[in-house]
Amino acid sequence: MKKNIPLFLLLLGLLSACEVLDQRPESNFSPTNFYKNADDAKAAVSSVYDPLNTQNLYGQVMWIIQDQATDDAEWGNGRSTANQPKNDLDKYTFTPATSTFQSLWSAVYAAINRANTVLTRVPAIDMDSELKNRYLAEAKFMRGFYYFTLVRLFGGVPLITTETTSLNNLSVSRASVDEVYAQIIQDLTEAESVLPVSYTTADRGRATRGAAKAFLAKVYLTRQEWGKASAKAKEVIDLGTYDLWANFADAFVIANKNGKEAVFEMQALSGGFGEGSWMQGYMRPNFDRVNGVAGFGDDPPTENLYRTYRPDDKRRDVTLRLYSATGTPAAPASVLFPCYVNKYLDPTATGNGDGGNNYPIIRYPDVLLMYAEALNEQTPNNADAYAVVNRIRNRAGLPNLTPNLSQAQFRDSLLLERRLELAFEGHRWYDLTRTKRLVAALKAQNPGIAVGEHHYLFPIPQTERDVNPLLTQNRGY
Repeated sequence: MKKNIPLFLLLLGLLSACEVLDQRPESNFSPTNFYKNADDAKAAVSSVYDPLNTQNLYGQVMWIIQDQATDDAEWGNGRSTANQPKNDLDKYTFTPATSTFQSLWSAVYAAINRANTVLTRVPAIDMDSELKNRYLAEAKFMRGFYYFTLVRLFGGVPLITTETTSLNNLSVSRASVDEVYAQIIQDLTEAESVLPVSYTTADRGRATRGAAKAFLAKVYLTRQEWGKASAKAKEVIDLGTYDLWANFADAFVIANKNGKEAVFEMQALSGGFGEGSWMQGYMRPNFDRVNGVAGFGDDPPTENLYRTYRPDDKRRDVTLRLYSATGTPAAPASVLFPCYVNKYLDPTATGNGDGGNNYPIIRYPDVLLMYAEALNEQTPNNADAYAVVNRIRNRAGLPNLTPNLSQAQFRDSLLLERRLELAFEGHRWYDLTRTKRLVAALKAQNPGIAVGEHHYLFPIPQTERDVNPLLTQNRGY
């Protein structure tokens, strides 16, 4: 299977990691002479993070799935794209053969194999034991993160926890959803007990104890284990490591990345190193040039989302920009509602793929809102739940929530707050699916979208099923 890469390809992949390795010929690398010292261990762990900022994950594909398959973004209204997979995600006309799913599946399993390799090879390295344990915890965190991505999108998937070293016995059947979640919880829990609370400047952006706790909270929230979700979210809050910026816009200032709201981010480095972010290029429209470079206009926000913000909500104009045919720059008159994502603009970028913006995979307001949601599901009209939601609303310039809401009313208000606070940060599709609101939300935004009940999971990629006869397909595909 494409997801199980042989070891020599893995070792070549290490060369593209963020760490700079010694100038040794590639032909001399092998499993017996590479994993020898602490520098090799660090490079191996860095290679597990490295796929995050690639086109098949948070460099592009994850946005397509997490945004364009929701009521927050949709092609049309005078816009056009030659990219059929993006249109298929928008209109729910995708099939198991849609290339987006294969791209993501392959990238995630390659990353999982890198994590498995770290967990297999690094324990034998003679190095500082505390640092070694931290590296192993980072690999467990990332493996849990990658499997959490897969299980939420596809349901049960092949569960591979050992290093793949050959092309033999690569056909693996799907584990159950419960089995996958058990492995995720085990990995994140073991990582949580070892990872540091924070790092020095050189290592900022690596997995932390707070990130492991936050993902555990999200796992439990997804599983509707409300008591565990609220407890883990509260542990993140009680660390005292995170806080809200005074202004919503400050969370997206490039100088503030990995700052006090950042729980876990995809790392980007501008300056022509090939590690920059594509967000500011893909999401900016082609008529809005930065340093002479036109954008692509991906993830075009819906009028439904724009109108959902109150005019006095300070988050609206940070998150979105509504252009006009008479403004500067002028939008084409053919685009009926020329609204685009604004929160990832990098005015210093010299290329579409060279932005300095990190991608906020989990931001502290997400933790606060998870905490409030889990509390409300346990005890309606919970004072602590109101307090954290009001804190977020007040920063946005909005008044407190109406007091004494019913449990259902608070639930609706909370999910609305998540939509407005976390727009284009990759949460909307998961929020709609875990609360069983996907079909209703998309139909309300555009009745013509062909979404159905089987779309609460995406299809297993057809290419994978072609080479692995043990893979079954999700219902409805």
